Parts: sequence; C-alpha cells; structure tokens
Amino acid sequence: MQYSHFLKKALLIAGAALVLASPVEARQIKIGHFGSPGTPFDEGVQFFAKKVEEVSGGAMTVTNFPSGQLGNEAQEIGALQGGLQEMLITSSTNLIKFNKSFQLIDLPFAFEDDEATDKVLLGDVGKKMLKGLEGSGMVGITYIDNGFRDLSNSKKPIAKLEDFSGLTFRVIGAPVFIDTFKALGANPVPLPFPEVYAALETGTVDGQDNPLITDRDVKFFEVQKYLTHSKHAYSALVMLVGEPFWKSLSDEEKAQLQEAADATAIENRKIMRAAVSNARKFLETEGGMEVIDFPAESMPAIKAAVEPVVQSLVTEDLKPLYEEMQAALGAK
Repeated sequence: MQYSHFLKKALLIAGAALVLASPVEARQIKIGHFGSPGTPFDEGVQFFAKKVEEVSGGAMTVTNFPSGQLGNEAQEIGALQGGLQEMLITSSTNLIKFNKSFQLIDLPFAFEDDEATDKVLLGDVGKKMLKGLEGSGMVGITYIDNGFRDLSNSKKPIAKLEDFSGLTFRVIGAPVFIDTFKALGANPVPLPFPEVYAALETGTVDGQDNPLITDRDVKFFEVQKYLTHSKHAYSALVMLVGEPFWKSLSDEEKAQLQEAADATAIENRKIMRAAVSNARKFLETEGGMEVIDFPAESMPAIKAAVEPVVQSLVTEDLKPLYEEMQAALGAK
C-alpha cells in the first residue's frame, strides 16, 4: 500500500516535470506581400521573419508568402480583419478608404528625396497616420520603403513641364495619379499592371511610371528609350497586423513584434536604396536608356501645375496633419 502510494506520487511528479519541460508551441504568423521571391523587397521581408524569431526567442515564427500567394489586396485585407491571416504588407494607397490621411503620402512631389520620406513616415506624422487605422480591423506597425516612382517614355526626354504635352501615360487608376498627369499636360490611361508592357510595346501608350527596380525587372527598357528620375510620387507600403491576432498577443509579444518591425524598416531602406542605385546604373548601361534628373530650374513650373491637385486632396480635416507634415519636411 505504502509502495503504491509512493509510486503514484513519483509518477505525478514525473508527469508534472514532463509538462514543464515540454516546449510551448510557437505562434505561427503568416505574412503576405506582393513582391516577387528573391527581389530586394522580399529580402527585407525575410529579414523581418528572422528578426521576429530572434527577439521572441523562437516563440513566434513568421512564414513568408510573396507574390500575392494568399490572395489579392482586398482578399488579404479581409483575411487580416477576419483573423484568418496575421500580417500583410501593402501600399498605403490601398488603405486610403480605411484612413484618409494616407492620401497625403500620394500627393505629387510631396517628398524631395529619401531623407524627406524618413522625416515624415518614421517620425510623429507617420505614427499619427498609422494610428488613424484604429477601428479598421488592422493595426499599422511601420512603413516599408518601395522607392520613388519615375517616368519613362518612348518619344522624347522629359526635362520640363512643356515636354509632357502630347504624351500618353499608363497610370494607376487612383484619382490622384490620373489628376496629376492631366495637370502636367499628359493624357493618362489607367491600365492594370500586367497589361503595361504590351501597351508600351504596341504604342497604345507612350510611357509609364514605376520605381526604377520595376523598370529593370520587368524589362521596360526593351520598349522605352527615355527615363526621367522625376520622383513625382513616393511608393510607401504599410506593414499591417490583423486586429484579431494583435489582441491575442501579450504586451511583451506586441513589443517584440514592434521591435522586429522597427529594425526591418531600417534594414529594408538600406536594401531598397542600394538596389535603386544599382537599377539606375543598369538602365543607363545595359538597358541603354537615356536617363536624366529633373533640372532644378524646371521644378517651380512643374510644382505650380500640380498645386490644384494638392489643394483638392488636402481637405479641411487633413490640413492640421498636412501642416505638421510640411513642418517636419522643413526641419533640419
């Protein structure tokens, strides 16, 4: 009897020890995005996955789903809101319907250079924009760099406002892009991205605008002769967490995810900006494109032409944040 009692006690202790020794199953995080595998952008996402595992001590594991493998933008946003997907990186333009302040990022010629984008998006203004997602079913934790959009065409160099006249450009279907090209004197034609190369090749449109990395990787240089490093629009992406998943995290886990996101924002910028520099060199040399920058003397007339577009987008409710944005841009 006494032996049986000790045996039972020993088994209970051993069982408890096994439970304590059993590893806690890691939280599985699916992150979707629309970059292609192996690209500089995807390299940044892989850095994020490693950083999450590092800062959480393996308690959180990120699986990377590039190229829209989890669905299109609307589907992945819905999956985030419904708790079926944990994370997503998508364009700030896709989120304007949830948070109007993001349209300030899309203003034509809003930023002069990379440093200017960082002043705004990695500072207080950017944080306020992310906070504007409250109630959307998503939480924004940082901004991912996708570079500036630049101009290419098959007809002539574009160095001043008058050079836009008579040219037809494929544009994103968002009103800000359509209105900007109209204001510049060009004819904008909204087309889905997969149709752009053929439209350029057949002459349906004369030109297009995209980051330099895209121009290189999609081989637009095969059907475009002239490239202007215009920086007329900045391509900001937002790293999102679904609110159902975010609420399931402890304060410590939220802090770890934020730490990994902050580190990724910095690393992503290093990777992308080096890649943009390399892409420009390629387009000038192997791509055979004639590449120019907008001359400083051309900018006053160009900015004056698009000012009505800016004024139409900076509504009364956005003016305070817009003014704060301008103050940040002017800060030394």
